Amino acid sequence: MRTHPTARLLPALALAVLAGTSCTVTKPLVCAVALPAKAVGHPSCLGGCNDARALGCAFMVLAAVGAAGGLVTGFVSDVQVLCGATDDPTHNLADPFAVN
Repeated sequence: MRTHPTARLLPALALAVLAGTSCTVTKPLVCAVALPAKAVGHPSCLGGCNDARALGCAFMVLAAVGAAGGLVTGFVSDVQVLCGATDDPTHNLADPFAVN
């Protein structure tokens, strides 16, 4: 079975996106993982739920919220970096609701 020539470039593209400094590209990806991870660390967030389907749905919703929040605040952070209003563009990379 032959693979498409561009399929070999996908791992390199994924690495370039994750290694990029642009908050608009990187922050949604990081926050889609970070927000559910923070929820696991907080004992009252999931309320002792033992249903695997409910936990899966909760993690998917938290990942979507994290990605959406990361996209909006990542765009705002990039605008601030372009305007020179921030010193460290990666300061709040894993917080989906914080702007640099």
